[in-house]
Parts: sequence; C-alpha cells; structure tokens
Amino acid sequence: MSKKHPPEFYFEQVSTLTNLPTLPAIATEVLQIVRQDRLSVNQMYPLIEKDPPLAMKVLKIANSAYYGLKEKVESLRHAIVIIGMQELSHLVIGFSVIKAFRDGGGDHHKQWKNYKEHTDRWRQFWEHSSACAHIAELLNRKLRISISSSPYSLGLLHDIGKLTLYKIDPGNYFDALELAHIEQCDVALAEEEVLGVNHAQVGMWLAQKWQLPEAIVNAVGFHHHPSKVEDEQFRVSTSLIQLADIVTNLRLYQFGTEFFKTIPPEEEGWGIISSTYSGLESLDFEYFVMNIEEDIVLVRELAQMIEA
Repeated sequence: MSKKHPPEFYFEQVSTLTNLPTLPAIATEVLQIVRQDRLSVNQMYPLIEKDPPLAMKVLKIANSAYYGLKEKVESLRHAIVIIGMQELSHLVIGFSVIKAFRDGGGDHHKQWKNYKEHTDRWRQFWEHSSACAHIAELLNRKLRISISSSPYSLGLLHDIGKLTLYKIDPGNYFDALELAHIEQCDVALAEEEVLGVNHAQVGMWLAQKWQLPEAIVNAVGFHHHPSKVEDEQFRVSTSLIQLADIVTNLRLYQFGTEFFKTIPPEEEGWGIISSTYSGLESLDFEYFVMNIEEDIVLVRELAQMIEA
C-alpha cells in the first residue's frame, strides 16, 4: 500500500497541475474561438489541418455510421461541414485532451513487476472511453434526443478523472482498482475507500481548471448521478452519458466494473430522459437496449479509432 493522502492533496495537485498535462494548445485555441463566437470552417480548418492524426480522426467520425452518408467523405473541409462547428469544437477538445494524457506523464508505472497487467488495464480504459463515446452517439440518435453538445466528446471524456487520479497517485489508484475487483463493488466506492476521493470529483476539478465547456464539466462530474446537475440544459446530456456508460459496461468494454451484470432497475438518467421526452415514458430501457444489439456490435469495430 502506498502512502495515503488527504482529499485536499488531490485538489491541490489538480489546482497546480502537478504531474498532470496542461491543456493542449489546440484545445486552448478552440476554446478561445468558441468564447469569441468565431466558430467557422475558416477558423477550424487550419487548426485541424496542421495536426494530421487529429484530421484523420475527424474524417473517420464524418464517415462513421452515425452520419449515415452514402458517399465517402474524402476532404477535411467537407468533414468539418458535415460534423458542424459546435460538435466539432467539442470533438477537437476531447481528442486533444486524451492525447495529452497518453503522451504526457511519463512511464513511472514501468517500475512495477506487473507492468503488462497495468498497460492492459489502460488499454481497456481507452477502449471503454471510445466505445462509450460511440454508444452515446447511438443512443442520442435512436432516442431522438436533442442536445447541443457532442455526445461523442462527452462519452470520450466522462472518465478523465480516472486518468487524473492515476497520474497523481498511481500506486494507490491501482490499489483502488484491485479493491473494486476483489469486493465486486463500484470503482468510485473503492476510490473513496482508498483515496478519499472519486474519479468524478477529481475529473470535474480538472475540467474546471482547464475551463472546458460546461457540458463536459457536468458529464465528467455527475455521470453517476445526473440528478445532481444544477443547470437543466445539461441534465439530459449528462443522463445520456450515464446510460451510455451502463451499456458500454454491459455489452462492450468494462473498466473497473467487472461486477456489473445487468441494467440496474432504477437509473437516474433514464428517468430524467424519459420524463423530458414524453414519447419515451412507456419505453423500457432494458428492452430498448436489447433491440439495438446489432448497432452495439458495430461499435466494437469503431472503438479502435482512438488508438489510431
């Protein structure tokens, strides 16, 4: 067991970005464009073009089943138009944040004998995050929910607090994952037991420190309890991420939720969404998930995108 720290320690580490990456330059530029209300193809195209891996991901998104285009999108400019400015801005932020965590922070976990186990765990994390992003898009489309933020970016970043805790305190964080596995309990409860904080709290601190869009801040901080979202406009999008997370854990990739076998009978997110959209009141969520099984299987193929 590594040395224990009080919760204040983690808040201080996030506040000073100790052992954590700074917000990538491209994300900073996009946020500045958004705040100045200057979102346009001419503003976004040069930013994305100078980052070939990011441009490739944008093209893949535009050509994904989510947009249902019959002809392949070949040009980056066309892809930007297809995706739309608001959604694209969130996607760029999401991808750049993930890249910052993957590239930064060193390889201090290599000192452990079970290095391969740890790297395998983080591969599962990337797969879970990517799959959750695609499932969020799928649910948004199938349920015909109208949210202003990119479902993909919200799903991609919802567990960023797990990475944050790992970067700050890797020894204790893997102890928390091990406790969740042994006790077959929710990883957030295990985090609180070992670290005194959980990934949702810490992830929200980081999202606020980086001044990310409020939709992302709420999805990161409240995806386990969307009813706690104070601003009504973000309650539905956060609920959508909770449901996407559940479906991803059940049907695709788990990360710290091996005990999770069936859809919980009462989920805050489904109650919020079904009460907001009257046409969904009589729809059973578990039955709904069973009927989109073929779509969910396709997500497994798309989940490798983030590794490209």
